[in-house]
Amino acid sequence: MLNNITFGRYYLKDSIVHKLSPMFKIISLIIMMIAMFYIDSYVDLLMLTSYLLLAIVYSDISIKVYLKNILGLKIFLIFIFVIDLIFTFNINRIIFDLFRIIFIILYASILSYTTSITEIAYGMQKLLKPLNKIIPVSDIAMVTALSIRYIPSLTDSAHKIIRSQKLRGINFDSKIWKEKIISTTGVLLPMFAMSIKKSERTADIMDIRLYNYGKSKTNYRTNKWSIRDYLLLVLNILIFIIVIFY
Repeated sequence: MLNNITFGRYYLKDSIVHKLSPMFKIISLIIMMIAMFYIDSYVDLLMLTSYLLLAIVYSDISIKVYLKNILGLKIFLIFIFVIDLIFTFNINRIIFDLFRIIFIILYASILSYTTSITEIAYGMQKLLKPLNKIIPVSDIAMVTALSIRYIPSLTDSAHKIIRSQKLRGINFDSKIWKEKIISTTGVLLPMFAMSIKKSERTADIMDIRLYNYGKSKTNYRTNKWSIRDYLLLVLNILIFIIVIFY
């Protein structure tokens, strides 16, 4: 399951979605996530699905990569399905709830796959700039971007630990609860230790590169809004209005 999770990775491509401003992609993610809570018809479902599929196609990344995230969370999706089935027994409600989760996962994956860590930090820093006098905007943006990029690193580490533990004779498929707890502990403790080491290594690298906390940062690449960004933002707002009011 851990090997299926690809969220947090960045795929270097020359697609239309890659060239969009990181600020637009973050704003678009926020708009679409809010719109998810107002879905109440299959027309909304069809419109959002069409927009999502177009974004996936124009990202120039294989659909299989996106589906890996869904497969990695299949147990959670089954859990949501069972809970809705027990408490509501409403087919429409079940479909809408599952779609909300899948849509958010896939749309957030588009941001992750098509936007580098520096661009995510840059986009967040620009969007939060009005709050710069209240909170350390640049540091928050950098920490958030680093946290996103830690996800695939930790899942890769967990997968390696599981393989090494299997070679040592630990059974992860056992139905005995005691053995399951021992095998899970054998993965979580090394992952916790590795995450601390990676955090310390990252902090050392940032210190070596003279990263000054609380200071304003410059960006090597100037991410300017293009006409395409403005047009897509208008389209996002129109979709948002239609989903809420119609």
